[in-house]
Amino acid sequence: MPADSSSIRPAAATSTSSGEEDVVASPTDQPLVRQAKLKRAWVVYREMDSKEIYAITKDKKKRLIQTLDFFTAFNANYHVKVVKPGRLASFTTGDPITTVTGLNPDDFLKAGWGWRLVKVKGKPAVYLITPDGKRRLIIAEGVFHRFGWEFRDVEEVPESEASALPEDSAVTDNTVFEEEVKVDSTQKRLQREQLEKRLELKGKKVLRLRLVKAIGDPNIYIIDAKGRKHRIASEAAARKRNLNLRETTEVTEEELEAFPEAAEITETTLPVNLNETIN
Repeated sequence: MPADSSSIRPAAATSTSSGEEDVVASPTDQPLVRQAKLKRAWVVYREMDSKEIYAITKDKKKRLIQTLDFFTAFNANYHVKVVKPGRLASFTTGDPITTVTGLNPDDFLKAGWGWRLVKVKGKPAVYLITPDGKRRLIIAEGVFHRFGWEFRDVEEVPESEASALPEDSAVTDNTVFEEEVKVDSTQKRLQREQLEKRLELKGKKVLRLRLVKAIGDPNIYIIDAKGRKHRIASEAAARKRNLNLRETTEVTEEELEAFPEAAEITETTLPVNLNETIN
């Protein structure tokens, strides 16, 4: 829905758990709102052939969920991810969750495990970084394409960062993954492309028209030609730059998070040409 100037405020510090609570999808939700809520679901884990469901804490403990109150206490959607047998063996077993009394949701990991594709600048080797922090050398380009990965999604990291990770078996033609491999940089690129397409379909090619905000977040941004987001710092800044905030496009939080943040648009600073057209 349209945003007005009252929705602009200075950026506030948020916890890593922002957005996961109070996101229960309901039949009356608009499709975009429902999509945003479901993507913000907590992820809990069950191994194949097991009935036990675990929540994972930030200090890498698995805690058996023994009360249904856990799934209602924080008014959130939950996604149970089924993983291969033994996948949870590396986690220390913590106390079972038998009551939600005194339970702090900020103590838990809420997003699913991520995978990364990385290389060291100036070196040809590409590694798959596993969710548990191991690097697996990708043997050949053909193997790379076999799994549907793209070189544009490979991150460059310092050699010290790559070498600090323990090395695991290489990824070859015989490699079989027993769980879905979702590369973080690929997911972010797809989110960016999805939003760019929506803006294009709305005819928003001029920067001053590319106003976006995440559902439930009052901050409004402009997406520039280089794929960066610039927060509009204040209502006064919007007025001075003649920005029509009622033309703001509402997006999911994931889509907005996929764009790197750049300099703010303020009353005194304008880091982009608002009249630039994106072809």
